[in-house]
Amino acid sequence: MPVLSDPWPVVDDRIDGATVMRRALVSLPPDEREILLLVVWEQLSVTDAGRTLGLPPGTARRFLHQARLTLRDAPGIVALMTKFNTVKREA
Repeated sequence: MPVLSDPWPVVDDRIDGATVMRRALVSLPPDEREILLLVVWEQLSVTDAGRTLGLPPGTARRFLHQARLTLRDAPGIVALMTKFNTVKREA
């Protein structure tokens, strides 16, 4: 009987990653979080996302920039990105 690989570590990694991302998003100020979600998940342009929220384009760009900076430095995000972006070398 062939030995099947255990899928649970991959599932655990995805759940842990989602939790880290959720915590980081919740830590953002509401305006920054809304702009980020509209641009990333709804795939709106920054200008359209700002218009949706009643913000001038420059303000929307500033909020998106600040949200990205905050997420880049958020606890757990660096570790998460390093973990998923590290190329494993074979011995």
